[in-house]
Amino acid sequence: MKRIYLFMFLSVWMFAACSSNSGTVKTDATPAETPQAVEATPPAPAGDSQPMESTAQAPASEAVTDDTDDNVFYHAGAGISITKPMGWKYMSPEIAVAARQSVKLDDQELEKMIKENPNAPLVVLTRYQEPYPTLNPSVSINMTPMPVQGIAPKDFLNLMLTEGVQKMFPDMTYVDEVQDANIDGIKGAYTKVKYTMAAGDMKFPTTTRMWLVPRGKVMFTVGMSGPQEGPDVSEESFQEILKSIKFDK
Repeated sequence: MKRIYLFMFLSVWMFAACSSNSGTVKTDATPAETPQAVEATPPAPAGDSQPMESTAQAPASEAVTDDTDDNVFYHAGAGISITKPMGWKYMSPEIAVAARQSVKLDDQELEKMIKENPNAPLVVLTRYQEPYPTLNPSVSINMTPMPVQGIAPKDFLNLMLTEGVQKMFPDMTYVDEVQDANIDGIKGAYTKVKYTMAAGDMKFPTTTRMWLVPRGKVMFTVGMSGPQEGPDVSEESFQEILKSIKFDK
């Protein structure tokens, strides 16, 4: 169960990182338009069910983009690409790290695990440049070793939510129950939840959509977060981004 719990905090941090607002993300680093990607082990064939013996290690950084289109991010090691809508931004690695370090939780042990996590998202997109005065619609893609083999994506996503995210956000409720879904034809699971982000005395009602896609010994999590109402809900942009995600076949 220790290995499962270790992954839970990775998923919890992903929710916090992709729910970005200037009250929780403060850094002197200059945001970069082009993201840095991380070295990753290519996904094993879908039929490979050998157990993963260790958790993800801190990877080396390497810029990976498509030279023909600045809107496209492609990670050769992970075998995944994503295209940002016009006007959206790629978050710099420095700001992504600052987001992790800014997390404040009642559970001090969980907070410590999140801040000491050596892993970073493959890529983070935001609708607006940071700092932004309120909740910034954001997308984050993570890749981690599959902690346990043989669990259905829907069951694993349920476990992530109940053992991780709900502990971080006690007011979390489901908008869409956990269900079977796919990204680019790859079977996985999906859910949509709402909860309240806090930054000091400020409260941000947040909606997060999450997909989990296993690929052999690794799994991808895609999180899309934004406000629950108003002009920045960004549902159309999120759908556009989702359709743009492609896996190497």
